[in-house]
Amino acid sequence: MLNIQKFFKRRKTLKNKIHKYISKKQDICCEEDIDRNFVIKQIIEKYKNICKILDEPDEYLNYIDNDLVKFIGYKVDLKKNKDNEGIKLCDEMHKRMYENNMVNEEKVEKILHDVPLYFLLSFLGYASYKEKGFSSHKENLSISV
Repeated sequence: MLNIQKFFKRRKTLKNKIHKYISKKQDICCEEDIDRNFVIKQIIEKYKNICKILDEPDEYLNYIDNDLVKFIGYKVDLKKNKDNEGIKLCDEMHKRMYENNMVNEEKVEKILHDVPLYFLLSFLGYASYKEKGFSSHKENLSISV
């Protein structure tokens, strides 16, 4: 009996209510208030900074390509769970970012224009989180040396 109560209680959390509401709407409100070009430029700059910190300044597009599909799921987990829809979506996203066997910045910008606003803003948040994490880690290494 207790497990059923926990199940119904979990379904009524704020997180679940928001998820259910946004899922019905298919995206968050007020796209007209967000300049996608500005957000995309921020993402690219953050990844350039991340790769500079990692001494791989030319790899920022590959990092974006790798991290962007993480929002769908790790491919190994998608395969393990036989999530064919997720696998196809990851493959499509990868394919759209490549030109001549290399990740292309214009194509990255195009795909970022095509994703839902919540996805774009989540990716900006992830890029900020990652940038701050690497920056802090580098500072800690500098202090301890």
